[in-house]
Amino acid sequence: MTPARQGMSCEVDHDTHCITCGDEAIPLRVLRVDGDRGLALCSDESGQQTTIEIALIPPVAPGDGLLAHAGTAIAPLPAGQVPA
Repeated sequence: MTPARQGMSCEVDHDTHCITCGDEAIPLRVLRVDGDRGLALCSDESGQQTTIEIALIPPVAPGDGLLAHAGTAIAPLPAGQVPA
């Protein structure tokens, strides 16, 4: 479990990553949405897939882009920045 999920907050080193948990914000493409559970199956630009919590951002749909940190979507991405 990451520190953020244990009730601790992450401190951001604006040059590289979160200094508490080591994560970086990653751009992802939404592949599938499970609205009942508030999750989205996503892939990065290399094709690696991961499940992301989407409760903190506006509704997403397959093909949308999002920025994720510590397993949680923190912002939608503009269309031109969505990984292929």
